[in-house]
Amino acid sequence: MSDLQIENSFQLEFIAHYAMHLENLYIEKTGSKDTKQRDRYTQLIAYIKEAPFEAAYEKYKQIALADTGLEFFSESMLRKAHRLASLDLDLPLSHEG
Repeated sequence: MSDLQIENSFQLEFIAHYAMHLENLYIEKTGSKDTKQRDRYTQLIAYIKEAPFEAAYEKYKQIALADTGLEFFSESMLRKAHRLASLDLDLPLSHEG
């Protein structure tokens, strides 16, 4: 996801929540005990709230290098992560499919 065009802290925070939920879904599906990537996003979410956008964006780009590939996720998993990220940020839920 590091190739996304992110222009502000709000977009960055949404992407961080989305990626955190995707990593959590990966852990649940595989039974992995490795939570490092999910935990990095959790820490990034807190960092975004206190750091300048440019610094938080640079940190995001470094974290995103270790993301689980999107090809691993089904459409329903991607939608679930999107829905959970929207709920985290009190955004209206999309009623697509």
